[in-house]
Amino acid sequence: MRVLVLEDDDAQQGRIETALLDIAKTMRIKLHVDIAKSYRDLQVYQNFLDHYQLYFLDLEVDNDREMGFKVAKEIREHDPYTSLVFVSALSESATLAFRYHLSALDFIVKDHNEEVYRDQIRSCVEHVLHHNHLTEERNLFTYMHDGRQSFSVPYRDLLAIETTGDSHRLKLYCTNSSKIFYGSLAEIVEQDRKHQLEYASRFLLVNIDNVKECLKGEVVFLDGMSFPASRTGQRTLKKRLVAREETDR
Repeated sequence: MRVLVLEDDDAQQGRIETALLDIAKTMRIKLHVDIAKSYRDLQVYQNFLDHYQLYFLDLEVDNDREMGFKVAKEIREHDPYTSLVFVSALSESATLAFRYHLSALDFIVKDHNEEVYRDQIRSCVEHVLHHNHLTEERNLFTYMHDGRQSFSVPYRDLLAIETTGDSHRLKLYCTNSSKIFYGSLAEIVEQDRKHQLEYASRFLLVNIDNVKECLKGEVVFLDGMSFPASRTGQRTLKKRLVAREETDR
């Protein structure tokens, strides 16, 4: 599991990192922990915000008492499904999360004694581990590249994935977003446990469940978006669409 901590106090950085590593040792799990000391430091991880499964965000950073909430909104834009935990010296700050319309896994108060503090952190880690085990039941497509999670999206939102022309860079299209990431179409097909992704051409994979129809030279999705399709790709997609219709009867 990959964890990112945003904390600008050296003592608190050491405290939470030590707690996480001790918990990992006790639970016999592998945790990779990165620490950002400021919003500027966080920019180093900006392109990898959807690689983390768990975030611990101090609310007051760079003398801004609500910086943690602002960072959380940016993280949600990259990854709507990750787990966020807010950390603060002020328990009353928890109510501010409602103003930002952010759902958080937990709110940890720094002044809690060490046992309570660690129990909360351990509960968060256990929850994320349990959530990851339920990925299949929640109907998510999770893509791993070079040993780490590149993205995780519900199958229902996944439209297509295409090559970009740049080596090993692909573009993911979802119902309300898109992103560039590193990987290969062949790897994605291998990791497609539901076998919903089909080649429309050598350069494009489409989610068959979101395809409306195949017209001459293109594949059209339920939301109206379309992509070019090869002749071979069209033949394969049409067979899949016929099979889907027969299954739905």
